[in-house]
Amino acid sequence: MESSGHRSFTIKGNVGVDQMLPAREFRIKCFDHADRWFNRVVGVMTAVHEGVWLGCLSADDLNAVTAKHFDESQFYASTAHNLSGFFDWEPPLLDRYFRRESRILVAAAGAGREILALRKVGFDAEGFESSLPLVRASQEIFGQLGESKYVTYCPPDAVPSGPPVYDGLIVGWSAYTHIPTRLRRIAFLQSLRQRALPHSPLLISFFTRLSDSRDHVVYRTARLCRFFGDRELLSLGDHLEWRRYVHRFARDEVEEELRTAGFRIEHYNEQGGDGQAVGIAD
Repeated sequence: MESSGHRSFTIKGNVGVDQMLPAREFRIKCFDHADRWFNRVVGVMTAVHEGVWLGCLSADDLNAVTAKHFDESQFYASTAHNLSGFFDWEPPLLDRYFRRESRILVAAAGAGREILALRKVGFDAEGFESSLPLVRASQEIFGQLGESKYVTYCPPDAVPSGPPVYDGLIVGWSAYTHIPTRLRRIAFLQSLRQRALPHSPLLISFFTRLSDSRDHVVYRTARLCRFFGDRELLSLGDHLEWRRYVHRFARDEVEEELRTAGFRIEHYNEQGGDGQAVGIAD
């Protein structure tokens, strides 16, 4: 009886294993299928959400949304970030297009990362920033270092007035991508151009266009929701990401905006969603 019972248990156990493997594969396939559809639905809903608010908010509203994000950022105000020096892609462009010991104006300077790094290698750099918390953070950081306060306040999308005295222009890391509407970006570059000497280089960095359909869903939803106001102020590539306005650029957009603002294109590069361009003031 014990032997017979043992044989029966072994046979049933083998049958259970054989049945369990196909069942597990089926469950995994069900998960993969459901997960793909869930992520698609979430992606579409996120795009619709962005589009609705882009259609409802004005350019000044978008600036306020972006300002809130940066005003509350502990990362951009931190001493560690602002003393971290250049990003890997910055020194090669500075060496190639900017003359050492020249006078540089940094727009959207944050709490001063670029200015501190530039001054450390011999540039005469100063800048302006539209976030008052970041300006105050820069004052504390520069004060601890015994440096003068080289970051001043300026309202969003504006440039401090003054004569053309700068040998080079830099727009702080990715700040160009947060300026809402093509018209405001071009006007901003034109105002920067008025502060620079002829043939001065300008360096901008930005986010680049993703190769998916989300851009089109966001854009079409935004246009549909903008019952009043100028729909032409909306552009393919507009987004609201991480509680801030973002425009993701195609190469021809960057080149066209620089040319319209009076800059000759000398360099363009994009990799991993980030891009950089250098223009020379005509």
